[in-house]
Amino acid sequence: MSDFLSNFNKSNYDNTKEKKLRDDSGTNEVTKRESEIPSSDEQLIEKTNEEQTKIGPAAIAQPKNNAPKASFKIEDETTQTRRSQSEDETEIDPTYHKKRKRKFLLIGIGIAMAFCFLYFGYYQMTHVKLPDFTGKELAEARAWATENKLKLKVDSRYSKDIEVNKVISQKSKKGSKIKKGTELTVESSLGADPEEKLTLPDFMTMKKSEVEKWIKDNKADNLSLIDEYSDTLEKGKPARFEIVNKEVTKESYKRKDKANMYYSKGKETFEKNISVPDFTKKMKTEVESWAKTNEIKVTYEEASSAEIPADSIISQSIAKDQKVAKKDSLTVTVSLGKGFMVPNFADYTQEEAGTAVEGLTVQAKSVFTNNVPYGQLISQSVEAGTQLTNKDDLKVKVYYSAGQPYIKDLRGNTLEGDLQKQFYDEFQSKGANIQYTVRYVDSAEPKGTVVGMSAYNLYVPLDYTVTLDISLGNLAGASNYAPKSSEKNSNNEADSKDSLP
Repeated sequence: MSDFLSNFNKSNYDNTKEKKLRDDSGTNEVTKRESEIPSSDEQLIEKTNEEQTKIGPAAIAQPKNNAPKASFKIEDETTQTRRSQSEDETEIDPTYHKKRKRKFLLIGIGIAMAFCFLYFGYYQMTHVKLPDFTGKELAEARAWATENKLKLKVDSRYSKDIEVNKVISQKSKKGSKIKKGTELTVESSLGADPEEKLTLPDFMTMKKSEVEKWIKDNKADNLSLIDEYSDTLEKGKPARFEIVNKEVTKESYKRKDKANMYYSKGKETFEKNISVPDFTKKMKTEVESWAKTNEIKVTYEEASSAEIPADSIISQSIAKDQKVAKKDSLTVTVSLGKGFMVPNFADYTQEEAGTAVEGLTVQAKSVFTNNVPYGQLISQSVEAGTQLTNKDDLKVKVYYSAGQPYIKDLRGNTLEGDLQKQFYDEFQSKGANIQYTVRYVDSAEPKGTVVGMSAYNLYVPLDYTVTLDISLGNLAGASNYAPKSSEKNSNNEADSKDSLP
């Protein structure tokens, strides 16, 4: 082949082409002649057919032994002829340019296809097919974006129909190719708007299933349905509706506001498996602790006791070791300590009343009356026979009669300045509304001395006013003597008594 290629140039190619043309023309002539002369095979076939015709079927076997030898001879000659022709065709290729063009075309097609494959592979490596995230969790889109090296941009908005954190829409269409490293924009739901004002129906007239449907339809997730035991309502009945924030009303209720709707679970029943201790003489605090632990309702009654100390248990309604259940009731009597029986103070004088009962503070007082004889009991603040304890006010007020008011003669022995105290102490402090008025008169008596009275030395009603004349001391012959006040007189009398041997 190398020799063939070294001899292959323009001049050799032209010479070879002319020689081949000549040889082809000579070959065509020989072929034409050979085609006119029957071939040895045809002659042999014809000869064989003639012999078969002459000899008949019995002689047919004999030519079969000679035919292969003639056939092999013809084949050898044909093979030699074709071999020589093939050698001539290799040396002279008239379709070389065509083959060369074809070769370059194939190479170009191959290169183009290679570039196509490379670009296709690069495109497949740098782009991903976008799924449809609509209605799916935002976390799923975020995970897919991270896995495929995309930047996820999330635009959020409130939506009553789409649940929170679910994708509402995506900017790129489903199935589109998106290049890695670029940004994928999706719109996610924030759920229903919490600031939206809701119109509340009358839940108390609705069934629980209806309220549940209303909550679902209005996305009012802050409205809770609570079941609780009730001793008065049947199971499933609405008990009450409460808005947690007291400043929020039904008219201003928004989706963000919390509210509770209560339904009855019926009466709660418990097993009687709690043993009651013996609380006698034990402190009240011990009963309170036990009741709180076991959820027992305890009613506390109080009574005085001279034997049981104050705040200790005197008795209990359920005997010890009996079994009770939660929410059962127990009544205990708590000692208030020693009691004080209030007597009938009519049996005592005013002087005896103060010490009638030890432990009681008795305030005995005399007051004027129109119909109760002097010294008799008028009233007492606590009814006789009442048992008082340390929990009560141990003060008792007792009133005795002072009889009817009596106005003494004040002329010549009382000064004007002593009148207020004298009238209060003698009358007003004892319940008598005895008042006085004054008028100033010319008199030789010392100035300010009571010289006249409209009434004196007599009994008067509880409501009475007496007129007093007060001396101006402006007349001639008036004495410089001034009467002593009743208080001073009393003190002087006392001093004189003390000075007596």
